[in-house]
Amino acid sequence: MSQKEKKCVRFLADEMSEAERFVFEIELSLDNELLAIFENFKTIWISYPVNELTKNTISFDQIIKNNDQPKKFKPLKKLVRKRAILSTAVLFILCMVFYVVELPNSGYTNHRIAGKGQRLSFILPDSSTVILNSGSEVKYSNDFTKRRTIFLKGEAFFKVTKNNDSPFIVNTNDFDVKVLGTEFNINSSTIDQTVSLAKGKVNVLIEESKDEINLMPNEELVWNAKTKAVTKRNFDVAKILAWKDNILLLDDEKIENALPRINQFYGVNFVIKDPEIATQHITGAFKELTIDEFITSLEFISDLSITKTSENNIEISKYNGK
Repeated sequence: MSQKEKKCVRFLADEMSEAERFVFEIELSLDNELLAIFENFKTIWISYPVNELTKNTISFDQIIKNNDQPKKFKPLKKLVRKRAILSTAVLFILCMVFYVVELPNSGYTNHRIAGKGQRLSFILPDSSTVILNSGSEVKYSNDFTKRRTIFLKGEAFFKVTKNNDSPFIVNTNDFDVKVLGTEFNINSSTIDQTVSLAKGKVNVLIEESKDEINLMPNEELVWNAKTKAVTKRNFDVAKILAWKDNILLLDDEKIENALPRINQFYGVNFVIKDPEIATQHITGAFKELTIDEFITSLEFISDLSITKTSENNIEISKYNGK
């Protein structure tokens, strides 16, 4: 039996501690393979006659282990298949009840989302501050002051209230960041995903390799989701964190490289119409500008022609001199 199967069995048999159950619930939401295994085992658990379990004092763990012996447990397999076919609607209802009733304290009871082109700032129950970048979101539980675990999709800046008895943990799809009290930025919205530390100290756990990396102030970890390469380097705090103060900072960047951040910042889709301008460099600090004001400024400093083809689609081309 694999480790994932064992976890599913222990959860269903109520053999996990409260802390283990909490971690497992988070893993379920992030790992599709684990969720599929869990659903299969849950079907067996629901389908297997409870009176038979009581009568023979067979544990669920024993049932799964012996499921590798087809001759001995053919009745179980037949029963599962038959009941799965005849009770699809019932199983669907049971699944809904399971998620709504059995997992009320999962990491998803609170959900905050920053709209496109917006920055969202709010205070967590432990007095920590979160600033979400455009199109980003976080989820956390109602008992956050006891279990300071939060799930992030996208980019966010965290100013964490120190609590030596309760580490602050940020989960993304690819890594976990553990701190006590600090200020740092996480961006999981691009291929090069980053953890950038401004103050304090953080520990980053890479999910795929299980490597743990400590960061000190002004250090940044870069994890490439495509190549799986990990880089640790120094960074410019003011440049990386400018977005949280509603500033789009472009520091002598190629237009093609700057577009992903511009698109995220304003929640639009800039497209380069003339390929020859892709490598043209732009520099500027655009503070609290609307999208129309940004377009006017960009045209002025870069000698480009920018046209809105729709509300969210914008073309960049060479200036035609008119």
